[in-house]
Amino acid sequence: MTVNKKIKNAQTSHFDGVKLKSGLEKIIYKALKEEHIEFQYEGMTFNLSGGVIPKKPFYVRTKTKKFHLEMSPIRPITYTPDFTFTLNGIFVIVEAKGFCNDVYPVKRNLFRKLLESFPTPVMFFEVKSKRELMEALDIVKKEGKLIEKIREYTKSMPAKDLPACNKAIEARDYDLLLELVNSRIARMEKQAQKDSNVYIPEDLFKLFGILTDLTNEETI
Repeated sequence: MTVNKKIKNAQTSHFDGVKLKSGLEKIIYKALKEEHIEFQYEGMTFNLSGGVIPKKPFYVRTKTKKFHLEMSPIRPITYTPDFTFTLNGIFVIVEAKGFCNDVYPVKRNLFRKLLESFPTPVMFFEVKSKRELMEALDIVKKEGKLIEKIREYTKSMPAKDLPACNKAIEARDYDLLLELVNSRIARMEKQAQKDSNVYIPEDLFKLFGILTDLTNEETI
């Protein structure tokens, strides 16, 4: 396989004093500016796989069908997203992809694995038009509003449970948060059977409903 072929039909362009690698990148760049989003263009590089200095003999076939000892250093695999920014407390990565080269699918899978280790909220989008970018931004904004609502309803949880709840929210671990809320409701229902003055806050039921919907969506 030929390594890192040039992307088909990609033409460089300039905007705002920046050299962009394709017309699509220029469109996305301008759109983010219009939305007044502070972003970086190719401003972050992630290490997906470290380099190696080979020590074990590694023989490959040459065109003459003879063995050749290949001991050249193996370069690290890195990935530089097109656009990165933070919106509503979420780290957003936007990859402008009209056409893919032969290496990108491999890097994307490695990067997806790396994203799972991120301790803070992150969202990744591949976009092929300005319309898709606007859809992506809408998803991020809705996520932010949803988290605000979850935080507000979580205030009805006992003070001793709030640290665990907040940690679950930051990690977007809705399963854990639902477990905490469900446990609290179950305890209060038992207390209510013994004491008629005990009532369950309405916000807990609202929170339970939101989390149930979210966890059901994740299993589809």
